[in-house]
Amino acid sequence: MNLRFKLLAFALLLLAGLGSVRPARAANAVVGNGSPASCTEAAFDTALVTASNGGGVITFNCGAAVHTVQFSVAKAVNLGNVTINGRGRIILAAGSNERHFFAGPITFRLQNITLQGGDSLVNGGAIEASGAQVILENVQILDNRTVVSGGAIYCFDGSVTIRNSYLAGNQAETGGAIFNDGCTLNITNSTFANNRANGAIGRGGAVENAAPGVLTASNVRFEGNHALDGGGLYNATGASANLVAVAFVGNTAGYGGGVENSGALSVAGSLFDDNSATGSGGGLWNVNGTAVIEQSTFSNNFAYEGAGVNSYGTVLEMRDVNLVGNYANGAAGTPNGGGLYHAGGAAYITNATIQGNYAANNGGGVYQASDDNLTLTNVTIAD
Repeated sequence: MNLRFKLLAFALLLLAGLGSVRPARAANAVVGNGSPASCTEAAFDTALVTASNGGGVITFNCGAAVHTVQFSVAKAVNLGNVTINGRGRIILAAGSNERHFFAGPITFRLQNITLQGGDSLVNGGAIEASGAQVILENVQILDNRTVVSGGAIYCFDGSVTIRNSYLAGNQAETGGAIFNDGCTLNITNSTFANNRANGAIGRGGAVENAAPGVLTASNVRFEGNHALDGGGLYNATGASANLVAVAFVGNTAGYGGGVENSGALSVAGSLFDDNSATGSGGGLWNVNGTAVIEQSTFSNNFAYEGAGVNSYGTVLEMRDVNLVGNYANGAAGTPNGGGLYHAGGAAYITNATIQGNYAANNGGGVYQASDDNLTLTNVTIAD
């Protein structure tokens, strides 16, 4: 056998060997064998190891009834893309001083499942995500808390997508349900209810969107949330928020009962109703930020100054809006601006109805507190 033939034969064998190499396949796993007793934390841990090897889907076989799997420690999801599907019958309950999940630089998807009772001493009462792509679909995140940021979710340097989900009863120092620390946060068809940012910082009863975070929300309801600043949403300096068909109802705060904005805010087709602030901005407090509001209604909100909207030292544009039935009052001082309180910066109001608002002192409809530019075009102001 000559040298050329030997080399050719070796090359063919090498190619044949390479052809037999297969990429790691997704390894799906099932928790349980049909009985509730079989669906334990240990069984879940085994399934998570299996699914993380090359990426896979975890499902549950725990019987027909709703079943709770109690975690004693947080679970790390950082080796492969993992989907956990509870099929509407699984509650994952976290242990004392523990969250449910830490997600690293992978895609982590939760479907048809409930996360409940997380009690973290660090960021993220239920989930902390660092460099991860987190996707929640038909998920409930209930009654979780942390003494730091993000009662339900804390995200750093990644993305969170939330669809058709319900986040309620979560609490934190700041970001009662979600603290978005520079991630891309997309929320659709979901509700945030009765979340609280109740610490000394106290920003964002439901969501704090911190710089350079990007928030988009469509068909989302924020109801009954509470904070010191931004009862529903706190949009920080250097952050941006784009809201379409969003309802802020019955949220409370010291400033910005519905929303406090110091970044870039865009709102369209939305409702601010029955929100209250003991200080400024029952519906919206726009402080040193830029806000563009279109085709939206501010109704029945309450504050000491600017019950509907309070804008200070910034740019405010409002087009095709209604400010109706807002009420400025307080125990002391001189409450002004039932519909709109303009305290500085440029404000442009176009095609607006400002009607039936009240202020205990001055400016039931509009109160101009500075010499800065306030331009009203095609605006109706009436009792």
